[in-house]
Amino acid sequence: MANAVPDQSKWYIPAASLFLYLAACTLPCLEFRNGTIEVYYGYSILLQGWMAVLVGQVAWLANPAWLASMGLFIFRRWTLSLAFAALSLIFAAGSFLINRKSIVVLPDTPGRNLELSSLRIGFYVWLTSLVIIGAGAFYEKMIGNRSR
Repeated sequence: MANAVPDQSKWYIPAASLFLYLAACTLPCLEFRNGTIEVYYGYSILLQGWMAVLVGQVAWLANPAWLASMGLFIFRRWTLSLAFAALSLIFAAGSFLINRKSIVVLPDTPGRNLELSSLRIGFYVWLTSLVIIGAGAFYEKMIGNRSR
């Protein structure tokens, strides 16, 4: 009976991560400038961001790595969950590398380069969702090692 509470509490970590991830989809994440300001929301980046991989921007790949981490966490594979969470954070760090750099949006359209001018609140909420699942996997792994 005493083990039921810790098992149930393990759902709070992926639930919190999922909540923040979904919240990030509704928030402004990236601000680009090309004479005018263009703000992209998380849902737009989630749906279209995979195309950035084609031009060398790998930050979007944090999404499938996060999803794998979530699934592994739910199935109590702490080490693998932690590894995929770390991979998602490495991919996400790519967003910091493109700050203030010109990005080709449509290669065949002259003047359609955008400069990432700022990372907005949605980006940081998304990043927090990645950190939470990793921190939870790390915590569960350490608790499991201590009880052996």
